[in-house]
Amino acid sequence: MRSRRAWLWPLLTVFLLIGAWGAWSAWQAWQVYGDLDVAVEKVDEIEVAVEAGDSARLESALDDLRAAGDSARDRTDGFGWTALTWLPVVGDDASGVRAVAEVVSDLGADGVEPMVRASDGLDQLAPRDARVDVAALLELRDPVKRASAALSAASARLAEEDPSGYVDRFKVKYRELAAVVRDADHALSSVDTALEVLPTMLGADGPRNHLLVFQNNAEIRATGGLPGAVTLATARDGSIELVRQVAANSFRQLDRPVLPLTPAEQQLYGPLLGTFMLNATSTPDFPRAAELIKARWEREQPETIDSIVSLDPVALSYVLEATGPVTVRDVELTADNVVDELLHEVYLRYEDPAEQDEFFREVARTTFDLISSGRGDVRALMSGLARGADEGRIYVHSFAEDEQQALAGSDVAGEFVTDAAADPQVTVTLNDLTMSKMSYFLDYDVSVTATHCGGGRQAYTGHMRVSSSAPDDAASLPAYITGAGSSPADPGTQFLMVRLYSPAGGEVSGVKLDAMSIDDAAIDQDGRRIAELQLALEPGQESNIRWTMKSGADQTGDTEIQVTPGVQSGAKSSVARSAC
Repeated sequence: MRSRRAWLWPLLTVFLLIGAWGAWSAWQAWQVYGDLDVAVEKVDEIEVAVEAGDSARLESALDDLRAAGDSARDRTDGFGWTALTWLPVVGDDASGVRAVAEVVSDLGADGVEPMVRASDGLDQLAPRDARVDVAALLELRDPVKRASAALSAASARLAEEDPSGYVDRFKVKYRELAAVVRDADHALSSVDTALEVLPTMLGADGPRNHLLVFQNNAEIRATGGLPGAVTLATARDGSIELVRQVAANSFRQLDRPVLPLTPAEQQLYGPLLGTFMLNATSTPDFPRAAELIKARWEREQPETIDSIVSLDPVALSYVLEATGPVTVRDVELTADNVVDELLHEVYLRYEDPAEQDEFFREVARTTFDLISSGRGDVRALMSGLARGADEGRIYVHSFAEDEQQALAGSDVAGEFVTDAAADPQVTVTLNDLTMSKMSYFLDYDVSVTATHCGGGRQAYTGHMRVSSSAPDDAASLPAYITGAGSSPADPGTQFLMVRLYSPAGGEVSGVKLDAMSIDDAAIDQDGRRIAELQLALEPGQESNIRWTMKSGADQTGDTEIQVTPGVQSGAKSSVARSAC
């Protein structure tokens, strides 16, 4: 009996210790979950306060975030919590909780405070009398860079963990926080890039010449629309002046391309890519389109161009949400009607293309005057511009090598990815094949899903729905709208070229238009395989395109789905989560 007691008491003690440790662990986990609930709530609150410019709310939310982060980190920083990460079933949850605690604590200490400081300086960025304070831009660079670095590290840390095996309550919170941090990282990275290039682009180191290109989505091109109005602007020490406005159609077709075209460009887009300025945006590669536009301008105009900035009417509508309406002639342009007015109503109001061009020039100048006066809320303006960039409606290309290196990889770069070592990119473009403005009635959406991964290559399925919302009597619209005489289809019918670009080193196959299979013979452009098909859409008609793709070797990351932006607001592009 004495022998039994000799081993029974130590065993009982072990069980008691394990039970106590389990109770302590459960209590700590409960407290940490509470801290993390507060942290997620405060991160959201900080984002709202930054957009509203509410400094008092920002400071209060930041204090609460610091307290929650420090509390969660203290509870998960010892050996007891480390032991939890070794256990089956609960170990991955414990590891994820520690990751979130570290991220929240680090953001409270290093990430959000400089963002608060930067937010306080945003009002200084509002232009006054067509001038931006370059010194204010320079003062913001350090706090924004610090905050951006902290958010980037936080996003990377959260991405290291796989939350799929977490308990449901924590899994939801983890993904919420990861999404908020990822979005904030993306947004602040864009601001950081802007602050890096804006001072010199605004002429801090000497005068600069910029071309402002207005893309017209009513005649769709791969990057959005044909380049309609083109405006020369100069910048010097933060002051911006509109010098001259030129209609893009005044640049007549050349006998030979303004720059040599590659064999793939010749095969895909034809010589018009380089001979006709209105077709420079037929390629989805905006840096290449910018080169062609610059070369054409410098061939016929006296200025050397330092950068090209492009936007479309939908992006302009986001700007007008911040500034309020403008009036051009007798037409009030608002965020709600500017797309309709510029992409359709103008062609009904003015039959003469010269009058249309004059109206567009007046819109550009009036809008420039509005923005440069500083009217409206600077935060709302920045938010609108960020939205336009995120949707692929605003592009910027600098011909200064250091500036373009800073822009590379950002939303505004509009790059056509040909590096097989980069994350995969699937590109879907549309080009109008007529001289019409019928793309105003074009509606489409694209979905691409990574279905499985094998041998370091991802497989995808793709679907594109395309339809025409043109009225039944579209043929009776003005010839300038229908493109009458310039299309192989009847007036009122849209005639389009759709191109499907695989990732670099990848493949495209199994293309079907409705129930009809399309020849799988694909064109190669810099290692990307491209399937193309022509599509005629009568008023009210809908068609569906389906296909399969494969990525290149070792492309296991998320896939960027780059899609031509259209007339409807909202993003056509997306991201397909990795199947690997």
